[in-house]
Amino acid sequence: MTEAFQQPMDELDEEILEQVLDLFDALDPPPADLTEEVVVAISLAALDAEIATLQDESALLLRTTGASPTDAVTFTSSAVQLMVSTSEDEGDNLRIDGWVTGGGVEVELMRGTESTPAVADAHGRLVWRRVPRGQVRFLIHPPASGARPVLTPVIEL
Repeated sequence: MTEAFQQPMDELDEEILEQVLDLFDALDPPPADLTEEVVVAISLAALDAEIATLQDESALLLRTTGASPTDAVTFTSSAVQLMVSTSEDEGDNLRIDGWVTGGGVEVELMRGTESTPAVADAHGRLVWRRVPRGQVRFLIHPPASGARPVLTPVIEL
């Protein structure tokens, strides 16, 4: 005999899930203007930022049966390049070493709504310590007056 959790969902299961959804909507609803604020914030950032691309996108097209870690990832745009690599840090966190074209460049490590800025030394080197694993992207602020910021795609670390 199979256990109840091994059975396909039925109408009773769907009713229970609807009631749980209604409970969460009543006890902890999202702010009414959340969607509008997110869309506006993303649109404003996208209007002002150039989007960087992964330098070698062909590597992303390989099929494997599992995750395959990489040593480094390089992003490129018309104005700047950023290479990042990761290594183990304290606990389950990562250390991210980066190199950007040019010294004095500010680069923000963005995780969800959190942002951790770092300024490149004279050789373009950056370091972020104790970074939790997960999805990140980088926002590069070139030091030249009037230069547009550059935003990278999201990557999983």
